[in-house]
Amino acid sequence: MKVLLCLLSDQPVPNLLSVHHFQPDHLVLIETAKMKLQKTAARFLKALQIGGLDYNKRNVPLALEREDDLESITRCVKQAFGQFSSAEWIVNLTGGTKPMSIATYEFFKGVGRRLIYINVARPAEILPMDGRAVENCAYRLSMEQFLAAYGFESAKRKETILRDELRARRLWPATLQVARHGLDEGWLHLSPDQRSFGRKKGLDLQPRELRSPHHDMQQALKDALQLTESEGSLVGKPDKYDVQFLTGGWLEVFLWGLLDQHQQALNIWDVHLGVAARKTGVKTENDIDVAFLHNHSLCTLECKSGLQEHDKDADVLYKVEAVIRQFEALRVRSYLATTSPHVYGKGGDLKANIQDRSTLHRCTVIHKQRLRELAESPDSIETVRDVFFPKVVTPLSGTGGLTQEQNHDREERETA
Repeated sequence: MKVLLCLLSDQPVPNLLSVHHFQPDHLVLIETAKMKLQKTAARFLKALQIGGLDYNKRNVPLALEREDDLESITRCVKQAFGQFSSAEWIVNLTGGTKPMSIATYEFFKGVGRRLIYINVARPAEILPMDGRAVENCAYRLSMEQFLAAYGFESAKRKETILRDELRARRLWPATLQVARHGLDEGWLHLSPDQRSFGRKKGLDLQPRELRSPHHDMQQALKDALQLTESEGSLVGKPDKYDVQFLTGGWLEVFLWGLLDQHQQALNIWDVHLGVAARKTGVKTENDIDVAFLHNHSLCTLECKSGLQEHDKDADVLYKVEAVIRQFEALRVRSYLATTSPHVYGKGGDLKANIQDRSTLHRCTVIHKQRLRELAESPDSIETVRDVFFPKVVTPLSGTGGLTQEQNHDREERETA
């Protein structure tokens, strides 16, 4: 019989991966009073169940009274060992407090059991503490598992998300043309009331309300939205989804499409459009335009099209930060894609204050110039990778000359 011991903490991913990798017969879950209050074990078991592993009747939860007292911790792990003393033990030292890891290590080293550790910056590597070879975990957590482990759920049904993504694939040719020729706006002439109504009920487009600046874009919109031409304009009756696309949704469809088609090359997975995450049992939800997983961490992409005259200082960065902070996940990574001309200066680089704020919030800003590059080379994996996972960028102030990517990695190492 194989038993896996996990020290529960705010970061469930390393423990989840160890369960999927070793698939033990029983779990021993040690949790502090704080973890018990947060129902961490229940979240953990739910995430495993979503991933096809049901340990609801094959786990032993043990509450730790004093998480920083070595003697108390030793008594707890000794009690755990006593229940399966003849079993094959694997002890994951990744979670818990440092005293918990130390006491657990000392006890199980003394009884000759297998000890492992997972660096949160490299969650797919199972690192041995007893001289064995490093093992690689091939399992990939799904978006649903990731959210469940942190006490979140999707407010949208899977069928709804898949339906929206199917529609997005139909609109992809038009999206690409809008990204190439319509970034400067000026091609959709609707009042605020028309936009609001159309996004809920659809519209009856009249001449001069939709007129593309480029023939290819005009033709692509005509074909995708089943419109007709009149007086050099496109007219017809787009439904509410098509109006949402015209009034800004095209940007998230464009970036979702790029990421979706380059998943394998970018080593990302579960790329989804329009994810609505909420705390389990809470009605308020957080809308995420595009979400995906990379290196077992959540990546969120907020999209803002138009001139953004109401947000010249890019205060949307605060919204992005507020959303990711709710996950309390160490390695959530965020992006802001915007066509606003207010985020960059005359040289085409991000303004210093925007750059500093994006660094503070650990958010990569994808501005109009970068969007043009993507639109011109949608099949270039090098271009897409350079935008989303840059290796060489301008050194950041206050980071000792590190690039944004290097600083991000450094922060992960220091926090791990």
